[in-house]
Formats: sequence, C-alpha cells, structure tokens
Amino acid sequence: MKPAHTAKRSNFWFVWRMPLLLAALTLFGLIIALVKTGVWHWFAWAALAAPIVVGLWYSFVRSKK
Repeated sequence: MKPAHTAKRSNFWFVWRMPLLLAALTLFGLIIALVKTGVWHWFAWAALAAPIVVGLWYSFVRSKK
C-alpha cells in the first residue's frame, strides 16, 4: 500500500499537469509576442492558440461520447 503523501502527490499531478502545461505555454506565447519579432511571432501565435485548440478538441470529443 502506498503512503498517504505519495497518493496525494500523484493525484495532484494527475489533476493539474495539463492546466499547468497550458498556463506555461500561454505565458511563453505572451512573453515571446511582446519581446521578439519575425518568426517568433509564429511561435507566439501557436503557443497562444494551443489552449483554445485543446479546449475545442476536448469539448467535441466529450460531446460525441
């Protein structure tokens, strides 16, 4: 049997892994859009669009089940 703190830690990462990843990706996109120019704007655009794409993807996948 796992210790209680190990079960809580794995549950924490199970719940918050994707939101934290999307938040970091959004922050990266915002900073790159403000600081860099040229091809970096394409990376910023992709990073800022990723949370929208993920949200739309899961909303359509969930609705079809």
